[in-house]
Amino acid sequence: MKYTAFLLLMSMACQSFVHGITCADDVTDSAIVQDSIAPMLKITWRLGVDLPQGFQDSDGGILGDRLITIGGFCSGGLEEDNRRKPGRSPRGFLKKGWSLDLRDAESDWTSLPDFPGPARQGLSAAIVDDALYVWGGFSYEEPYCYRDGWRLSREGDRWQWSELPPFPWPINSTSLATIGSRIYACGGSDYNAERFFTETDRAGGRERLGARLLMFDTNELSAGWQELEACPGTPRWVHTMAAIDGELYVIGGATGDTIRDGASVGYCTVVDNWKYNTADRQWTRLRDLPVASGNFPRSTNNVFQNRYILLPGGYQYGHVLNPDGSLRQPYGQVHSANEKSGLCNDVFVYDTRSGLFGTADRLPIDNNLPMTVIRDDTIYLIGGETGGGVIQGHYYGHHPDLLLIGKIEVVAAQP
Repeated sequence: MKYTAFLLLMSMACQSFVHGITCADDVTDSAIVQDSIAPMLKITWRLGVDLPQGFQDSDGGILGDRLITIGGFCSGGLEEDNRRKPGRSPRGFLKKGWSLDLRDAESDWTSLPDFPGPARQGLSAAIVDDALYVWGGFSYEEPYCYRDGWRLSREGDRWQWSELPPFPWPINSTSLATIGSRIYACGGSDYNAERFFTETDRAGGRERLGARLLMFDTNELSAGWQELEACPGTPRWVHTMAAIDGELYVIGGATGDTIRDGASVGYCTVVDNWKYNTADRQWTRLRDLPVASGNFPRSTNNVFQNRYILLPGGYQYGHVLNPDGSLRQPYGQVHSANEKSGLCNDVFVYDTRSGLFGTADRLPIDNNLPMTVIRDDTIYLIGGETGGGVIQGHYYGHHPDLLLIGKIEVVAAQP
């Protein structure tokens, strides 16, 4: 898709024209600052079997023993992509889905029944028991942003889709997390073919769209989505939400197109992080990100050892938007495997026990928003957006046909 390139251009174009910006060390809310960041996890990266084609912004998870990806978008590839891998980057939004049997090291991707809604990217998926639940997404055709919901399940050797109650409003890139039979959704954006919206919906009537929290109980489908207490922090999309021991952790992300004094200041990094206790229904502010980087995967299981939340990739926009609506300069050093890509290869880690951020081994290629899922000590990254690059002698393009697999270990015993 072209939306991340659009965000990058908007961010760079607006850096010199900002109203109400504060200096980098002037944090307007009671953020907790972490002075340094150290390695927490070791990840040994290797290539998995290539995807059937290149794409980005899909979602899915591990259903049974099968790694599943649904939807996405491919830009058609850069000149080098099509020269080096002809036919692997067909342009368009996807209705396609594939599964990979993780029990068989020699297995290849197999096709699933097409997604029953319009082709799209930015859809959000969660797995509960033996089914995959999917809502939302966006495309470049009306209505641009979607609210329909679908469930993928398997009976014997037969996969089937069934319709679910819709999301209450059009949404894309909302982050989902599961606790028992319940699916929680936080944030996300609306889209009108020109801009992404998080402070309101596209019509301006639904305030703080990207801070809304909702719950869907898969044991009570007819009840649909129920709205809960909204996050007090900055409205956001392309962020991570993870569930650990009955609490929801909301980390990072980006804003939609931000308007101040009637002018666009572009898309901003979100650095304020929050925890929601589902028992007492209270929000607590966590430590801010030690580096101003957003665009973290929304996938429902990027947690290791029921403790560490992994945040691969990321992107540093030209400004940070604070929870009170003021702006400040970005801070901290992000890293890239290819400086020309404009993207990042960092892997940040949040330790939910110590409340500290750390790092893990960087990605071998810059990658923006790869679908990410962890099972046991293994992390799987699917597709994404890269600047193109070579991994272990194999070329991967802008929207890559890439399955990247990592073995996770704790660097040293953590308190």
